[in-house]
Amino acid sequence: MTSVLELMKMFYTEGFFSNWRGLKDIKIELEKRGFNFSDQLIHTSLSNAVKKNILSKRKNSRIIEYSQRQPPEIQIKEKETTELNKVFSEVTKKKLGERFQQDIEELNISFTYDCGNSTAFLLRKILEKAIFHVLATNEKVDLIKNKEGIFLGFESMINLCSKEKLKGSPILLPKTAKELLGMKFLGDSSAHNHLVDIELKDINHQLSYWTIAIKELIVNLK
Repeated sequence: MTSVLELMKMFYTEGFFSNWRGLKDIKIELEKRGFNFSDQLIHTSLSNAVKKNILSKRKNSRIIEYSQRQPPEIQIKEKETTELNKVFSEVTKKKLGERFQQDIEELNISFTYDCGNSTAFLLRKILEKAIFHVLATNEKVDLIKNKEGIFLGFESMINLCSKEKLKGSPILLPKTAKELLGMKFLGDSSAHNHLVDIELKDINHQLSYWTIAIKELIVNLK
């Protein structure tokens, strides 16, 4: 038998509590799914969800409402999320959106749900892919291959972009390239270091450099 608390957790995962919900809203949603619980049982389960830090609770015009609890990282990243989406729209305008679409969708999901390892990995992947497409569309992709035709590592690609010029300016400014090594480290750790887990608080201070790098790169996309 499915408990009310288990259903509350399911609603949380599905994003139902991304907005404040009163008892009436919750009962309607439960009934839509074929569940008919007493008000007292629902209240008890909601109180347990609050105690377990699953939901937050507030009183709004004498109505008790519940919403998914937002950790501090979410408040910190709201501005960053807006900036990321703005950068992504620029990528789409450059007609490379379809190549980045899955990465962007997965990044938004992992970023929203505080999945540090996934976020770090995807930020690194998108950055590496952006560098590749900038060089490819400017017929410079051979610069990131060694004598055997094997692609260079990500760090070498970043360093090359700080030296190679397009339209008279480096593809990546040296300061930007230097700061990107921190993001590379987090991405590498998320993929290869089984001893650590990356958290969003580890990523937040790197995001501004990441968005600057993407902006510098997309200027050179054709």
